[in-house]
Amino acid sequence: MSNVRRLPRYTMSNSEHPSISAACYCGAVKVCFAAERQSIVHCHCGECRRLSGAAFTTWVSVPRQAMSVSGEASLSSFQVTPNVTRHFCKVCGSHVYSADLRLPKIAGVPAGVIEGGLSALPQAHYFVGHKAKWHTISDALPQFGGESGAEPTAA
Repeated sequence: MSNVRRLPRYTMSNSEHPSISAACYCGAVKVCFAAERQSIVHCHCGECRRLSGAAFTTWVSVPRQAMSVSGEASLSSFQVTPNVTRHFCKVCGSHVYSADLRLPKIAGVPAGVIEGGLSALPQAHYFVGHKAKWHTISDALPQFGGESGAEPTAA
């Protein structure tokens, strides 16, 4: 399998945690995480809005060491900031996952590419000071903002 890149495997067995699978729209790139998700959040920063074309991106954070990628020949990357690189399918353009140098043990997967949906609900909104003016946050989830995007705000 020359088109499969395996990162160092997580030390637990696959039976201890359900596998999370994600795929691009055309199916050329697939990502599997043999580990439990660590968080699910909505990000309202300008980069997430512009790159997704939506009011915000819902991110699922998973351990990078538990990640395997197939279809790597169809994968392209874009360095959004000095710290963040997003990985896309060259064929259909779907955003498959992101890596942040500040969080080297975590991969961010857009919730929309996860197959079978999410087993939990999002936990918070981040960068709410940057949210789209036309969008109203109407749930009771905690909200964070400020310069870092992670400072508590009044909901």
